Amino acid sequence: MTLIYKNIHYSWFILVAFFIPISTLQASEKLTGCFEAVQSCEALRSIRKNTNPGNISLKVGKAYRLVAKNKANAATHYQLIIKGVEPERRWVALDCGRVVESCSDGSSTPTAGRIASNEYLLALSWQPSFCETHQRKPECKRLTSTRFDAGHLTLHGLWPQPRNNAYCGVSVKDKSIDRKKRWDLLKPLKLSAGVSKELVKVMPGFASNLQRHEWIKHGTCYGKNANDYYADSLALTREINASSISALFRDNVGKKLSSQQIRQRFDKVFGTGSGSKVNMRCDRKGNISELWINLKGNIKGDVSLRRLLGKAKPAKSQCQAGVVDPA
Repeated sequence: MTLIYKNIHYSWFILVAFFIPISTLQASEKLTGCFEAVQSCEALRSIRKNTNPGNISLKVGKAYRLVAKNKANAATHYQLIIKGVEPERRWVALDCGRVVESCSDGSSTPTAGRIASNEYLLALSWQPSFCETHQRKPECKRLTSTRFDAGHLTLHGLWPQPRNNAYCGVSVKDKSIDRKKRWDLLKPLKLSAGVSKELVKVMPGFASNLQRHEWIKHGTCYGKNANDYYADSLALTREINASSISALFRDNVGKKLSSQQIRQRFDKVFGTGSGSKVNMRCDRKGNISELWINLKGNIKGDVSLRRLLGKAKPAKSQCQAGVVDPA
């Protein structure tokens, strides 16, 4: 009698399993890594029932260990481990944060969570071209032919790659302020006197609070504090301006300069092949506006650009030739 009951029970299990959709049997997909909150979202025990024992919410800027997503395709929620709550496994909506490299398990606030990557883009500007179309900017009203930014490449930003690696741990409010270009409303950065002084000189947009924008959007994904982020950015810019690359621009003011000439100069200064990592960009008037330089490696204040360029991916120039606009 017991054997018959077991056989019936097993048959019933097979029959039920046969009719249950695969998507139900595999309700989630396991994940590894961490999730950094950018919004204070509810942490649910059950997505279907919308239950939240203890009324638990994520804390902006904190990173939590990832467990799974609720669907292999078209997922809507991540399951996280939130230490100190019961139960500790909770579901949060995907747009509550982003997947990051370092994990604090919700017990501490990371300096800056970012996507695992050691690839960067160093954006350097030719300020006279920028001021052709931004004459009302404070930094452009001050531009004269004798200023540093009239004869040297200036710092636009250092951008962790890929390009969507932005706004790490930034609140929705600050992100909105930044996107509206109200950079004056963003919090002042804690910079040393030395870094601040050099930044005013090398990043003319400091007069328009560009340094706050670049930190909020890109620097927060760099993995260091604002002072170290800019110290490293300035070191890279300083090395290029100390070379004959800025001299190439100065010697050709009012003339055309080709991407091939710029790449050849990079090869000469930083080693064969380094020029292929440079994307020369031009504005609508045909003036050279920026150099976007691909880098790869561990950036430090005493970094060697030769090494960073050697490991980087090749870049395609946006234009093949452009005029070096005079101030």
